[in-house]
Amino acid sequence: MWCLIKLKYGAIPSVIALVLGCASQSMTPMRVTGVWHEVKGGESVHSLASQYGADPEALRELNDLPSDGSLAGRDEVFVPKEGGKVPGTGAPPPAPIPQPSDHPTPTTGKCGQAERPCFKWPADGKLSIRFSDHEGAHHDGIDIEAPKGTPVRSAADGTVLYSGDAIKGYGNLIIVRHDKGIITVYAHNDKNLVKEGDAVKGGQTIAEVGSSGSTTRVHLHFEVRVDETPQDPLLYLP
Repeated sequence: MWCLIKLKYGAIPSVIALVLGCASQSMTPMRVTGVWHEVKGGESVHSLASQYGADPEALRELNDLPSDGSLAGRDEVFVPKEGGKVPGTGAPPPAPIPQPSDHPTPTTGKCGQAERPCFKWPADGKLSIRFSDHEGAHHDGIDIEAPKGTPVRSAADGTVLYSGDAIKGYGNLIIVRHDKGIITVYAHNDKNLVKEGDAVKGGQTIAEVGSSGSTTRVHLHFEVRVDETPQDPLLYLP
């Protein structure tokens, strides 16, 4: 299953669809080219697919529509480009996340460089699972175990790009946009304390640690991405 978020960037007239994998252990965004269509009476998945030359299954999956192709109750739907397929369809389930390391430290590089600023730690707690981009042990961020209600802090100055719980598996989620094409991700929060469009300062409390979404552990899942590509957060933390 895939989740669709419609993000509007003030001065930028286009609408960007950001598709996020719904598996609870990774969060890999993929761009899907298409258009938002205002639903009219009598339309269905198959009629729209025929109208736009789109793949009906992709249209249904991207919008989480019922198998009968009904558009009942929908004001608009996202129609992928001609021939577009749902990313990840038919793929095997995600591999198990890597086991915790006793001394999880980055292997190369230091923060404080022009292309790699030093961020603030997003929460106080135990670093239980680290970043891994190895095949078979993929984890797009780090997990920090802490008591429920522990403050979750913005890693740097930025603007809240998303705050909500619409992405299945991640519970209460916050995404903050920073300079240099960097975004930070804060998942499984007990409470979100900021809303979309809010300007936040580095170190500002934006949420509380929790166990919302597809997890049984109380922890913060934290990611750093540059131009959508996951980075090892430890390379950005002092």
